[in-house]
Amino acid sequence: MNNLAKTKKQFISILSVLGAVNLVLIVYLLLPGSSPSARTAQEESLRQQKKALTSEVTPLIGIDKQLAQTRLDVKKFYEQKVPSHFSEISQHLEKLMQDTGVIAKGGIRYTQEHNTSNDKDKIELPGVQQIGVDTTVTGEYSKVAKFINAMEQDKFVFIINQIALSSQENGVVSLQIKFETFLKES
Repeated sequence: MNNLAKTKKQFISILSVLGAVNLVLIVYLLLPGSSPSARTAQEESLRQQKKALTSEVTPLIGIDKQLAQTRLDVKKFYEQKVPSHFSEISQHLEKLMQDTGVIAKGGIRYTQEHNTSNDKDKIELPGVQQIGVDTTVTGEYSKVAKFINAMEQDKFVFIINQIALSSQENGVVSLQIKFETFLKES
């Protein structure tokens, strides 16, 4: 009888575990999202998420090669378009003036630009110092125009910020020109 009581107790334990498992399965089937249509909708939602994420990531494929090429291009740009010495800027501007037939009335003034928190439009470039240049050029209108055009198309980077007419007499004009260029930091 002892054996029968023990077996009965085991049978009741197994029956109660099976009942609990049945109860859990019934609750699972009745919960929203467990139906086949809910699973299909969830799968479709996941497919659309995958498609959206893939379209976001696709432009980034190969970005490492593009970054390497950009670094090479920037290095080449600095080597070709940014002088290493102040004297190169001065000599180059004087040559441009001589080639176009204008003169620097009052000389050429240089200022080293320092970015402050108020200079939101200015971008600080690594390894490059921004140089402000202010001069007044005098010559015939066509020669002054050629000088400005030569600056814009020059091998060095000249960014013209301001041009103001200082004087005009007998076809000769004087323009005050403020512009920026760059110098490699040593």
